[in-house]
Amino acid sequence: MRGTNYGWLIIIFFFSLSPQNSIAQNATTDPSEVIALNTIFQKWNVKANPMWNMSGEPCTGSAINNTIDVEQEGNNPSIKCNCTYNNNTTCHITHLRVQSLDAHGVIPEEITALPYLFKIDLNYFSGTLPTFLGNLSALQILSVSHNAFSGPIPKELGNLKDLFMIALGSNNFSGTLPPELGNLPNLQLVAALIFCSYIDSCGLSGEIPSTFAKLQNMRVLYATDSPFSGKIPEFIGSWKNLTELRLVGNSFEGPIPASFSELTSLQSLRISDIYSGSSSLDFVRNLTNLNELILRNALISGKIPSYIEGFQSLKTLYVSIPKQSDQLKFLGNNSLSGILPSQLNDNIQNIDASYNHLSGSLPPWVITMSQLNLVANDFVFDSSNKSVLAGLECLQRDFPCNRNAAPYTNFSLKCGGPEVRGNTGIVYEAERLYLGPAKFYVIDERWAVSKVGLFADKRGKLDIEGNLAQVTGSTENPELFHTARMSPGSLRYYGLGLQNGPYTVTLHFAEIGFPNRNSQKWAGLARRMFDIYIQGSLRHKDFDIAKEAGGVEKALVKKFKVTVSENYLEIHLFWAGKGTCCIPKQGYYGPLIAAIHATSDFTPSGMRKSSQRGKNKTVLILAITIPAVVVFILLLFGVVYIRRKSNNGDDTAVLGSSHHLNTYSYAELRAATDDFNFSNKLGEGGFGHVHKGTLPDGKPEKAILELKGYLAPEYALRGHLTEKADVFAFGVLALEILSGRPNFCNGLENEKIYLLEWAWNLYEMNQSLELVDPTLTEFDENEATRLVRVALLCTQASLWLRPPMSRVIGMLLGDMEIEAITSKPSYLTDFDFKDTSTSVFSSDVDTSRDYSSKSM
Repeated sequence: MRGTNYGWLIIIFFFSLSPQNSIAQNATTDPSEVIALNTIFQKWNVKANPMWNMSGEPCTGSAINNTIDVEQEGNNPSIKCNCTYNNNTTCHITHLRVQSLDAHGVIPEEITALPYLFKIDLNYFSGTLPTFLGNLSALQILSVSHNAFSGPIPKELGNLKDLFMIALGSNNFSGTLPPELGNLPNLQLVAALIFCSYIDSCGLSGEIPSTFAKLQNMRVLYATDSPFSGKIPEFIGSWKNLTELRLVGNSFEGPIPASFSELTSLQSLRISDIYSGSSSLDFVRNLTNLNELILRNALISGKIPSYIEGFQSLKTLYVSIPKQSDQLKFLGNNSLSGILPSQLNDNIQNIDASYNHLSGSLPPWVITMSQLNLVANDFVFDSSNKSVLAGLECLQRDFPCNRNAAPYTNFSLKCGGPEVRGNTGIVYEAERLYLGPAKFYVIDERWAVSKVGLFADKRGKLDIEGNLAQVTGSTENPELFHTARMSPGSLRYYGLGLQNGPYTVTLHFAEIGFPNRNSQKWAGLARRMFDIYIQGSLRHKDFDIAKEAGGVEKALVKKFKVTVSENYLEIHLFWAGKGTCCIPKQGYYGPLIAAIHATSDFTPSGMRKSSQRGKNKTVLILAITIPAVVVFILLLFGVVYIRRKSNNGDDTAVLGSSHHLNTYSYAELRAATDDFNFSNKLGEGGFGHVHKGTLPDGKPEKAILELKGYLAPEYALRGHLTEKADVFAFGVLALEILSGRPNFCNGLENEKIYLLEWAWNLYEMNQSLELVDPTLTEFDENEATRLVRVALLCTQASLWLRPPMSRVIGMLLGDMEIEAITSKPSYLTDFDFKDTSTSVFSSDVDTSRDYSSKSM
């Protein structure tokens, strides 16, 4: 039995059949059935459950207790009995369940000595499915999914006229579906094989027999990960009672039959991976009971119809077409076009319309959707709607962001986890985003991620799989494999703003979600299979991590040579319906990846080259090449350092070799300047350039010495001092350490005199790495870029836009996503920062040195 969708049918059956306990107390189990049950359990090495095996009599305890569900956890193995035979003196076994107990063996012929069996629910067993099961004339439910059965499906199952559910999924059957199965008049549920039907991952192939047209009572058909072929049967449209239909991971040809418009009872429809024959959405018009419509790579053309607005039960709408080169030859223009509906009912929670040709403006309802994926379309963006779905303009079909001035030549991501520094020196940037069923994120126009897929029974952190076991077989940091990003559908990573040329893409995998296949446990039957596409080209079909790596919890590195020709790189991991869906639970399938590293195989143009001049390394070489936590400690130390002016002279803190650091702590500045009159105290140097002054009211004289750039605007202008003043100073200091220069240097070119202004100008031109101290022989570009972004956030004009230091720490460590930077602060756009005054810094700094990377 798959899940609990129809568990109520079984419960009602036993409530109606099972006798009262008082009747059963005077009845005994048929002796032949007792012998058969004992023999079967001995062969399977299974011990009876104390819940029902009481006083040596099988039909006692939970076996005759209507209040105990046969599917109840702990009630395993279990039986149910009916004790109403022979004037309530004889009990017969009606239910046999041995589930997930890692029992081994085959189905023995002794099972035919249980002629009253209503339901069989077994795993983990092997061998063939015996023909003598066709002799169990009372059988109504046959659930043998999640086993290792092989061979053909016996045609003798067609003798089970009362059978209404068959589950054959996750096995290794061969051959085709026997036409005799079409003679079962009561069949309602085909799972893993075909009738109430769960036919997923069962190994069967060929066409669905025409005799199945007679299965008019069919309610559920799951046919996934089985190479069924031929046209999608037109007769399925005559199954008027059908409520769930899944045709995923097959080899069916389209189009989707027009007869499907008659399936008005459908609540869930999933069709994907059709190989030919374009379809429109017209057949959906009458399916108003749908709560889930997933048409993925189903060759859907035309427009999203307006009548979708009236589907009040619809919660999930996926009509995406993966961008894959081997599919595009069939697609042509056969993809959704036009505009999005102007209105949508409030019940829809998840929408994926990615990789179509939708255009126009975004309707107002998109801002109300928490799960919406519209990447790779042709929407129009301007200043009025760019902020509606942040970053979406970068992920349209032409990927426009950073196309003209591509500044990057690599990116590295720790998929589904915190930042990790590899043993090879690569820093894998944190990527712990919550993605959900249909989501995308664009990070600083440098990289992006897009995910589509619905989990079933998986709970907890749905998108992230975690395992603290020691992964073997890798020379990289083991922490790289403690977590991994997971998706039950499609998972894409994009590198944006990349210079064109040849690249090497390195993908790190380890199967941390499944047990070992040689563990002799039923969960070892789990198979994860997905496809790897890079730049739209299929590079590995039916990729199985554990198989490739030689086991679970073993690292696997896959390298691919690719060419970037349009300044972006797309890595697509795609679940095409293959592999097991429901081991250990429903939803544990689809792509799983630990880390990504992409780097150019060419000498970048306009980028810094490594130099071995070597010995003139400033503090940045330490700050950028050691873990981020040390970066934070060094910077924070600089910010909170208290420079006290005493009668004996200056205590000066020197950080690095380039300049003196002159800052006061928040507490000291507050105490010293409560009543200080800031009028006319600003010097020509802009904010922070406060001349030496005497505090009123007889307070001890203290100087605010040439604090160029360290004082926040609200403090310099109005004397308003808060904790956010230290955040501002932190940001300035971070830029100083990054650049190896002071915040003000009158001897440089006009655009470089004021560090903050220069930093913002470079950021707006996507050239932030030009800030890095040119004397450095090596540094990590990702970490340097992160430092710039955090620093610019800290120096926002409004104190309310600056993050608290706790968040600054999280962003530097990679534990938190870096907030979006809005625009250049007004204090930079409203003032002229050219300073002609004499400065302590201008005399201390070697002005002959070029503080730009162009000197390298």
